[in-house]
Amino acid sequence: MADFLELLKGIDIPFWIYIALPAALILFGIYLYWFIRSRMFKFRLRRIVKSQGAQQAEKAVKKFSHHYPPDKLARYSRRMERYSRQMGPQIVRETGLADKWTQKLSTHTPRTADVRRVLLYCPSSSVFKVFLAVSQQNSLRRVFLEWAKNEGEEKIIRLLAESCRGEDFDPSFGKILTENHETLLHELTSEAEWYTRYFAYMILLLDKDALTEKNLEDGLLDPHPLVRKIIVENFSASKEKTWAMLWDKFIHDPVYEVREVARKRIGKKFMDLYSPKDANLNDEETVRVLELLDPSCQEDRTFAMAALESLNKELCCHAAAFLEKCGALASLHAKNTFDDPSGIDRTVYLLKKAMEVNVSNFLWDYPSGDGAPLLVAARLLAGQNQTQESICFLEEKVFTFFNTRKIDHSNKEIYIKTLEAASENGTIRAQILLAEELSRRESNPVFLELLLPRLPYKAGSLFLPILFRFLENQDFPMREELSNSLGNFAPDMVLPEVFRILNGPRAKYAHIVRISALKILGQMRLTFCLQKILENLPTLTPEETEEFAHLIASYYPRDILEEKIRALLSSPDAKIRASLIAILPATKNESFIKEIRSSLKDVDPDVRVSAIKALLDFGEIKLLNQETSMLRDPVERVRLATAEVIARHGNTAALEILKTITVDPNETDVVKIGVITGLGHAVSAEGIPILISVLDTQPEFSAHAEKALTMRISKRDITRLIEIFRDAEPQLREKLIPVFKGQGKKAEPWILEILNDEIASLKPYLAKILEETGFVNDAKRRLSNRNVEVRREAANILSLMDTLPAFRGLILAAKDPDQEVRVCVVKALEKVKSAHSMDILEKLKEDPDSRIRKYTHWALERLESLAME
Repeated sequence: MADFLELLKGIDIPFWIYIALPAALILFGIYLYWFIRSRMFKFRLRRIVKSQGAQQAEKAVKKFSHHYPPDKLARYSRRMERYSRQMGPQIVRETGLADKWTQKLSTHTPRTADVRRVLLYCPSSSVFKVFLAVSQQNSLRRVFLEWAKNEGEEKIIRLLAESCRGEDFDPSFGKILTENHETLLHELTSEAEWYTRYFAYMILLLDKDALTEKNLEDGLLDPHPLVRKIIVENFSASKEKTWAMLWDKFIHDPVYEVREVARKRIGKKFMDLYSPKDANLNDEETVRVLELLDPSCQEDRTFAMAALESLNKELCCHAAAFLEKCGALASLHAKNTFDDPSGIDRTVYLLKKAMEVNVSNFLWDYPSGDGAPLLVAARLLAGQNQTQESICFLEEKVFTFFNTRKIDHSNKEIYIKTLEAASENGTIRAQILLAEELSRRESNPVFLELLLPRLPYKAGSLFLPILFRFLENQDFPMREELSNSLGNFAPDMVLPEVFRILNGPRAKYAHIVRISALKILGQMRLTFCLQKILENLPTLTPEETEEFAHLIASYYPRDILEEKIRALLSSPDAKIRASLIAILPATKNESFIKEIRSSLKDVDPDVRVSAIKALLDFGEIKLLNQETSMLRDPVERVRLATAEVIARHGNTAALEILKTITVDPNETDVVKIGVITGLGHAVSAEGIPILISVLDTQPEFSAHAEKALTMRISKRDITRLIEIFRDAEPQLREKLIPVFKGQGKKAEPWILEILNDEIASLKPYLAKILEETGFVNDAKRRLSNRNVEVRREAANILSLMDTLPAFRGLILAAKDPDQEVRVCVVKALEKVKSAHSMDILEKLKEDPDSRIRKYTHWALERLESLAME
């Protein structure tokens, strides 16, 4: 070898040979690689062609596609064309290359070669794809038309119609292709397959001759909706005929897309003829109109609003959906004001109709306004089970609204309805918002009065911590309502807290808190807690015990209650015995009367007091009248209780004893005060003169007599007081005025009722009392109230009086926008017959207020016209 190398070194070889030899080897390798791959490519194609049977052919195609997927095979398009000429065009189709060529026509800008290739090698189903592609390029149309002419135009037209599948195409190119084959097109409109008819009608729509128009009219009844759609969209005849066709299709065609096309054409060119409210439509036709209303058309909005009031829920559904879409429902909701209560009622009615068909998006965003939109939403959501999430939005708006406002007559319903909606149907989020609102209002009795009775009792974990915090707050203003509310929550959550308070040290829980806890326990009506309730009765004051007694008697079994009371009456604890005797009348169990009678001699004064009151409640009046000796009981509170009891229900003889006591200089003041207080609670009217006498002649007890008289507010008592007021001396009248003021709102209904009776002798005094108590001024202020019902009531009351202040208010009401208010003014004027009344009107002519002077002249003119009538 060494010798051979030495020999080579001695030979002079050119340098290029060192380069050419490796290059030749590389080229040979590339050729060899290409040759082998092309042989393998052709070999695999031949296996597809030579396959015997479908299974073998499928296997060969699958193997070929594994090596040459269609995307990769497209790069060998020229080679595949050459091989297809040798092996047949099926290799192009079976390998998926034909589909790739066809796809290229729609995804790329096709070339002439691409078109020729698809027409030559691809299946006939691809012809329509070529038709679509070449119709977009004028340069390719010629290629296609030449091919069609060579293949036979009629054959190609039929092939195009059969391969069409409802695609949108340029009918003008089709018109060129079928220019001499109109008869064929008419024939194709009768073919069984819809796509064939579709292709023919698309081209025929460009014709204007009578035969074609007749054919198109028949096509309006074609079984396939796409055929009807294109004809409706493009059919052209006289205006009347076209309108009739469009309206018919709009209200009668069963397919939405056909009706939609008809409605669009109507909206563009036939709005002068369009008037659905004037058409005689049945329910089915109305639904079809409602489905395709135009939000920008006022006539459509009016039509939908009318349909919303229908009893047919299908009509309501479509009308509500349209009105919500165009914002009409939201606008209707937002524009409400308290100045238009009838408008609020109508809005609630219409929006409730929408909610009945599950249209409620208008509740997701609306302004607060003056509160009227909130009222509408609250009325809609209270009692509904569908729009729970909307309740949270309502709560946020309402609670924010009332952060800077007080609750009054006009907006109270907003708050109440919102609470009801949140409590009954609110989500957890809604109840959390409600709990936050409750916590914020701890010291506001106006809001608490509305909140406490409307809490969701199933959400105790949210509300009980807040409520028990309120309970332990000694200054909480609504304890009675709080107790009632807590008594409605689940006992398993409330009882532990109640027992914690009742069993806790007195120093830890104030007496008022323990009283509330006991009331809650009673409110829960748990029989197994009765013993605990009875043992804790001394926690209550005597007055509270009487009220609590009715609750115990109503809620707990009579036999169990009697058994436990008898056992406890034998106990040594005087406070428990006194409390039990106080509740016995409420049980209506007369078997205890014997024990009560014996308790009149009990050593404990509290027991004796309870026994006296219990006998009164059991109706033992005769016995009590005989017990006037107890007015001398050594204990003051027993004497006081006896005096009150006898004063309330004593007979004539007993009342004479009480009258004597009030003027007896040797009697103690405490007993006298007890008698006076008792007379304030008396049932009979005989006690009123005694109290009047004390008020008039005993200055040291006049305050007590006045207070007692203010408690006499029955119609009979007030009539008696007014009669006394009428006949009294001026000095006594001055003393009686505070009595009527003290009776306040409770006495006003009876005074007004007496005033309505038109008793001439009492009328001046009734008017004077109402003036002195401020009622007349209050009525005059109500004449400017926003609520028309309030103004009507005030005008009616003032019309009953014949006084200067009343007339002054009525004159201002003479121009009220409400007719009923003005009627009250006219009625009052018609009564003006006396010289006194005319004097009042003459004084008003000189009133400092220019409006009053102006309206007075109008009133006098009215009187003159009434006289002439």
